[in-house]
Amino acid sequence: MDAARRTSINQSLARLADGDRSSLTVLMDELWPVLLAFASRLIHERADAEDVAQETLIKVAARIADYDRARDGVTWVYAIAAYEIRTLRRKHQRRRELPNVENIDQFTTPTPSTEDMYIEDQMRQVLSEALGTLSDSDREALGLTDRATRSGEASDAAVRKRRQRAVTKLRTLWSQLYG
Repeated sequence: MDAARRTSINQSLARLADGDRSSLTVLMDELWPVLLAFASRLIHERADAEDVAQETLIKVAARIADYDRARDGVTWVYAIAAYEIRTLRRKHQRRRELPNVENIDQFTTPTPSTEDMYIEDQMRQVLSEALGTLSDSDREALGLTDRATRSGEASDAAVRKRRQRAVTKLRTLWSQLYG
């Protein structure tokens, strides 16, 4: 980058920091090719380099109040661009760490194992035992009996309150029985 462009960018940053919004267009015109070239050297995908340059311009405009006129503005902009490049690389790294969901069927078993069936059976027995300790009205409020609560008997708020109380009792019983 030549000295004239660097000076122009520094002056535009200073004017923008002082509140001159018209210098934003000049700054964008001056910074775009510089940022695009910087990002392109570090990122090989053109679209990603453009995204980094664009995000950098957005961050510069958003953080212009933090700009220190005593320091070089181009260095400040490069620091923001470098941060955006690191962010993009981390994002790509996280995407590579995701499992390939296209081949997920080969890792799942269509039928449960004997151990899974035993655990499920034990859980049903334990839940049945805990539900058996509830009163008939509590089981009815939870919808576990054949007799359903009729809407004409109580308001919706009363039905919700009964359910809430029944769930609270069930939680208390469960924690007493099974910790």
